[in-house]
Amino acid sequence: MAEVLLESHLFQSGLKQGHIDFVMTARDRLLRHVARESGRRTALTTANALRNARNDKEKLEIEVVESFRSLGFDATRIGGNGKPDGLAKAHLSPDENNTSRRYSVTLEAKSKADGASGKKVTTKTAGISTLARHRDELKCEHAIVVAPAFSHTPGKASSLYKEITADREKVDSDGNSRTITAIHIDDLARLVQLRPVKRLGLARIRELFIKCSMPEECKAWVDEIENEVVAKPPYEKIINAIHNLQADDRSEPVGYKELRNELKHAKPAIHYSSADDLMELCKGMAQMAPGEITAGNATVELDTSPENVLAAIEAATKAHIAGKS
Repeated sequence: MAEVLLESHLFQSGLKQGHIDFVMTARDRLLRHVARESGRRTALTTANALRNARNDKEKLEIEVVESFRSLGFDATRIGGNGKPDGLAKAHLSPDENNTSRRYSVTLEAKSKADGASGKKVTTKTAGISTLARHRDELKCEHAIVVAPAFSHTPGKASSLYKEITADREKVDSDGNSRTITAIHIDDLARLVQLRPVKRLGLARIRELFIKCSMPEECKAWVDEIENEVVAKPPYEKIINAIHNLQADDRSEPVGYKELRNELKHAKPAIHYSSADDLMELCKGMAQMAPGEITAGNATVELDTSPENVLAAIEAATKAHIAGKS
């Protein structure tokens, strides 16, 4: 709409069509440049930024939101009195029965400075009742609190365990799946780092909120993800297919359904059960090669040659292996 209104205004101002075309082309290039430059951090860079923010309250709030954005959520920072630090929304398409799969999560960050004497975050500091209230007021299904460490001993019925368990039991009696999850910074950072190489989608990530309440449960879940053996995708064939589609005279990026159909007719054929699976793979590639490939919820495009994209993905994969915590 903004593009249509701008072009209409330029026309009404008396500019010639050639000048209007020049302005609109320049605008398009500028927006594409901004889109490429924003969020150029790789998943590994984001994970390390989260780890390094553990002692800085404000920075940690920012990096927790950025981490959820890296995981694929539509994440925004909120903050302020009586509000969560952030909100993350998972915009998933309905399942085969047209049942909604969308969900949202309130985000809370507790830095090392929040803990008693700068150490562990106590149950009182974590504020389970406040987390529940924020979650319910924003009509979210889940809430998560991220901290360097909690005053909770694994395997024991600590105050943190009792309060989170009581909350789950209360909301479960209403027939809803609202939850609270406490996770250590290092485990969330590992999850961010693993997301592109393990090709984790938002539906799979929801298991963390549903299955895990305590930090040790989160660690075990992330350990399981890390130990999974995932077959290497046909990156080269997918990237070349995108390149071939872009080579046509077209005015819009490549759609996932179009790309899926192109791969289906490749020799040998490459089949994906849904366009969503292909979308998650392309988003993973975009996280490994930011600025080289751009992947959204509907389209994907290469911003450089296939060779450069493949080189960036290979380098990111090696960096992930070398950077494991």
